[in-house]
Amino acid sequence: MMGKYVRPSQINQVTRWTGRSLAVLFTTITLSACTNGNTGTGTNMPPSVTPVTSPLGSSLPRDTSATPASSTKHTKNKSEKSGEPDETVAEARKTFGSLAPSSLFDKFEVCTPNGVEGSLACSGKEVGQFQFFASDSKAASSTQLLTGLRNSRVIKDTGKLVVGWSTLGSTAVITVVDNEKGLVMQQMVSTDTVDPTKRIYQLGLADESETSEVMETTEEEQPEQ
Repeated sequence: MMGKYVRPSQINQVTRWTGRSLAVLFTTITLSACTNGNTGTGTNMPPSVTPVTSPLGSSLPRDTSATPASSTKHTKNKSEKSGEPDETVAEARKTFGSLAPSSLFDKFEVCTPNGVEGSLACSGKEVGQFQFFASDSKAASSTQLLTGLRNSRVIKDTGKLVVGWSTLGSTAVITVVDNEKGLVMQQMVSTDTVDPTKRIYQLGLADESETSEVMETTEEEQPEQ
């Protein structure tokens, strides 16, 4: 028996909205990672971050949760000599401190402009690389993606602060949004090796009790059948 023929227009109609929404999320991080440093293989981009083609046709970097020794060796030696945290990390903490606990910033070894206005890339040997954005529009779109798509999960939502992750294939983007200040923090990981929810807990971005509260609120808002 022959299978039912599905017109290409039907497939495009189903995937168009999700594809456009995710393109905003993944393209921004891709551009940030690719422009970090003087070349595509600069000292601030892990050698393992190589472009891969997504189903949406965009080029995505691989897992940025690991940082090469070459990029941290210099800053480690600098910190050991001065005995003080890198000043670029101190500036990032001052601007984006509301997005993550102080313990995460303590593990960053250096922060650099990543080619997008109002943004930084911070990295550390233990935690990998994170992208930071100061943009009201970025904060609004990131919140919409986290709360409006089926392939996204909200782990914490206080109204002011939203924490969660979105996936495309085997790639997940962990996102923290401060809606009051218009700030965003993101890290791209591979779901083949990292559970994004557990990663959020490990980084101290949320705890399980807050996740339970989000789930209970979501259930209460669902209409009765």
